[in-house]
Amino acid sequence: MPATVTLSSTTLKTAAGASDTSVQVSSVSGLVPGLRLFVDGELMAVTSLGLGTWVNVRRGVDGSAAAAHPAMASVFIGRAD
Repeated sequence: MPATVTLSSTTLKTAAGASDTSVQVSSVSGLVPGLRLFVDGELMAVTSLGLGTWVNVRRGVDGSAAAAHPAMASVFIGRAD
């Protein structure tokens, strides 16, 4: 898995299922397409921003596995190295 440079962090506002293609975070500040979200060992690629604090993502990128995550899980925002 490539290294990721962490830019900031937030939390999941709602739980995310392993097959969800959108996740809701507490803050979208600084999020743009192309960044990575790192949650409990899974990397997600931000594809676009949705309404409010919803983020559209590609799950299980860079060799990680898509998994379910509980509400309030830490989300580290970074860019692929």
